[in-house]
Amino acid sequence: MKPKTVIFFCNWSTYPGLQLSQNLIDESDSVYKMLVTMCSGRISPELILEAFRSGAWGVMITACPKDSCEHDGNYKTVGRIALLKMMLTQLGLDSKRLKMEWIDKGEVSKFKQAVDTFVNEIRELGPMNS
Repeated sequence: MKPKTVIFFCNWSTYPGLQLSQNLIDESDSVYKMLVTMCSGRISPELILEAFRSGAWGVMITACPKDSCEHDGNYKTVGRIALLKMMLTQLGLDSKRLKMEWIDKGEVSKFKQAVDTFVNEIRELGPMNS
């Protein structure tokens, strides 16, 4: 069974790398839902929880590196991720199912490695229990 993952991409940092590395990602290895957002800070907790409710085994958010975000959205996201990880734990879910990565425009290999690593971690965790 292929792991189902949702990956949110920041339009200003990670998305340009996604465009450059499109041929580097082996989508046959996983079921991806790739969503581009104008800023990681605009990803609401409700949206992340909806991804899990809709069947995602894991959710990854990519954001501008520290001190690189023009909107401070990445710092907002850090706080949200910490709270959501605590919530997942309280619900009996492994907090490793939610991950945040700091990736800049030109970091194509870092981007690919982050996605590959996340998918492998989610594969090991298996599907969500209903």
